[in-house]
Amino acid sequence: MKIEKTYILTEEQKNNINNLQKICNDFENLKAEVFLSNEINFDKNIPCFFLGYEKEKLVAFLTIFLPTREEGEISAFTHPDYRRQNNFKKLFKEAGEVLKENGVPKVLFVAEPKSDTSKEVLKKIGKTELIRSEYTLSYSKEKFQKKKNKSGLEFEIISEDNKKIYSQMTEEIFKMAEGTSDNFVENAINSPDREAYIGYLAKEKIGIFNMNYTDDGVFLYGLGIRDCFKRKGYGEEFLNFALEKAFEKGEKAILDVDSDNMPAYNLYKKLGFKIEFQADYYEYYI
Repeated sequence: MKIEKTYILTEEQKNNINNLQKICNDFENLKAEVFLSNEINFDKNIPCFFLGYEKEKLVAFLTIFLPTREEGEISAFTHPDYRRQNNFKKLFKEAGEVLKENGVPKVLFVAEPKSDTSKEVLKKIGKTELIRSEYTLSYSKEKFQKKKNKSGLEFEIISEDNKKIYSQMTEEIFKMAEGTSDNFVENAINSPDREAYIGYLAKEKIGIFNMNYTDDGVFLYGLGIRDCFKRKGYGEEFLNFALEKAFEKGEKAILDVDSDNMPAYNLYKKLGFKIEFQADYYEYYI
């Protein structure tokens, strides 16, 4: 198998990858969709896409999502006719070398619970540990009813003027190392498809959230409240404002929530979000 690695994909490559994933999903009745952009990676020059070819035909693909240097999220799939030929092993070897070269110590393998192939591959790799699950939830515009802002929260969109505040809040809320949120900030400011907001109450910084406008819907992510303001109802008001903004441009709001964040999960379910997809994350140290 010939392997190509790159940090950016051509439209032809993207089409071939999407076609291959559809074949794999149909074969196992799966729903996963890989993210084919490096825009949120901490270093956009690191090869994060690995394509495996047999006689010019794409038969296997692996991608690494690298928002920070702490870990890389790996998603991969192989054409059903080319499995049990060590193609994933070959791609992962290439990816592992890239991660080591760039000081990334571990990976998170992303797998759907009902994928027997993923379970088999993880068993062969060994020393992997299921550390969490992530649920993709959705909410349709037709169900949304605007609610009154009872607390008086005010929201400010991120710009060059307040990006330092947003960066500091992101690192505080999500327990990130100083400086590791800079990539998220610049992306939110410079990308035409993304927005980020800070929520204030009487000039006191309360929390943040982000939005990504796509053809499939509006993705809400990075919604967080500072610890000192949690359990006071602000999370629900943040979400209501986020939905209001989302439905100005889209018909469906989508978000991900981890299994270790049950307060947020319960809030989303309470507001009417429905589960669309589940992914399990397996930790592996390189």
